[in-house]
Amino acid sequence: MKVLYKNLPNYNVSKLVINSLDCSLYQAVVVIDGIEHVVWENDKKSFLSRSLLKLRESFDHLQIGETVLRHESSYDEMIGQPRKLQSNRMELDLGVMPKSIGS
Repeated sequence: MKVLYKNLPNYNVSKLVINSLDCSLYQAVVVIDGIEHVVWENDKKSFLSRSLLKLRESFDHLQIGETVLRHESSYDEMIGQPRKLQSNRMELDLGVMPKSIGS
């Protein structure tokens, strides 16, 4: 199922996963009914941002309960080491988005 950003208010999103893809490139993924879905800006472009803060702010209106930053390193493969059997996925809980002063 392709989930468009503009349609997110129609879903019960339980978690926002921000995938760290590259140096300062982040991709939005949401969990709906226990299944992860990449968020799409339109039919051809996934929801990407060069700013972690701006990406988080884009989802603030949805009142999502859990937000995490996810990173999976390909470092071992890049230096010629064999691929690991277990995942090296790391998720960091980003907590609740702080409200700005005066709002």
